Amino acid sequence: MNVQVPLSKPWFDDSEPLVASEVVKSGWLFMGPQVREFEMQFAAMIGTKHAIAVNSGSSALLVTLLSLGIGPGDEILAPDMTFVSTASCALFTGATPKFVDIELNTYGMDPADLERRITPQTRAIIPVHYAGQTAEMRPILDIAATHGIPVIEDAAEAQMSCYGDRNAGTLAKAAIFSFTPSKLMTVGEGGMIVTDDDGIAERAGLARNFGDQGKFAWSTLGFNFRMMDIQGAIGLRQLHKVHEAVRRRRLIAQEYTNAFRKIPGVVTPYVRREADTNFQLYTILIGPTADGIDRDDFMQTLATRGVASRLYYPALHRAPVFAHTIPGSDDQFPNATYFAQSAVSLPIYPTMTEEEIRYVIRSVEDIMAAPAASQSKCRTTSSNQKGLPLRTGGHVGVP
Repeated sequence: MNVQVPLSKPWFDDSEPLVASEVVKSGWLFMGPQVREFEMQFAAMIGTKHAIAVNSGSSALLVTLLSLGIGPGDEILAPDMTFVSTASCALFTGATPKFVDIELNTYGMDPADLERRITPQTRAIIPVHYAGQTAEMRPILDIAATHGIPVIEDAAEAQMSCYGDRNAGTLAKAAIFSFTPSKLMTVGEGGMIVTDDDGIAERAGLARNFGDQGKFAWSTLGFNFRMMDIQGAIGLRQLHKVHEAVRRRRLIAQEYTNAFRKIPGVVTPYVRREADTNFQLYTILIGPTADGIDRDDFMQTLATRGVASRLYYPALHRAPVFAHTIPGSDDQFPNATYFAQSAVSLPIYPTMTEEEIRYVIRSVEDIMAAPAASQSKCRTTSSNQKGLPLRTGGHVGVP
């Protein structure tokens, strides 16, 4: 069977091309009425006072830092395992990013390690809701409040995920979302800043539009981070699919988990509550074991079977872009290092067919079962650099 299963796929129908065509015919292509309506509806959906649309989730992070006045001499704290722009945004302001290890349930920022990393120069904390699973926000928010440090939620992957009785994006001073094609909803490229703070909203609105308070009244430093109206129109159509997209992703994830939790050597995602994750990604851990199946070999074998997979994400302390400012070693970030050696994200998207789901499951089962010698080796427990046991068929606990 010649099956090709992509890692992700945007959910479009005839309505997106239709509204895009209408915007083109209108002649209003740059930021305008469609973006404003998208902002209002997105803010209402999330439950915030303001939403400021920009051209990417990475720009949303940068604009938010600028809106908080973060610059040279300041430090921000971000998880060691996340997409690069969660930390690199600080470099563009002249600030220094510092890393915090992750905990191995939600794969979010470890509150205990966060407490140890705060310095007098810390000006912002950016926890990440990895794979759509909300991080352990209560202790993070409590630590931040004790030190008087604002928190920015990197909710790029967490539309419609919850923490307690609140949506991701409503827990902190401000939050950002991303709309790339792999996300729950997409406009091609785009992002959103949400906040209840009038000052942040005003400064963000200026920063994304050259700092222009009127026609060429450049009052503050800004740049062109605007979202185009054609993207706003597509975003409005995508909003109608959000709840159904989450429902479908959760059903696919449950099928995966029911199958994979039976396989020795596979660690399935931790779920605090169903409402707390939208399954933007479905990430499992494979090993590592000293003499068992290798994660990279596992991914390569999946590829030969036509199943896409990827490591989301490597440990940032290893990235050369940060080496000159914040050198770090694996033993300083043992959980993020362990994750980088073990994690693999599998295909998941709302239009995934039952045939594709079953094919991914069967492929994982076959790889983990053969050869027989590898299977038997995977039945043994393993440990990371902190002596953390690998619990097959479940989640990994924080030591």
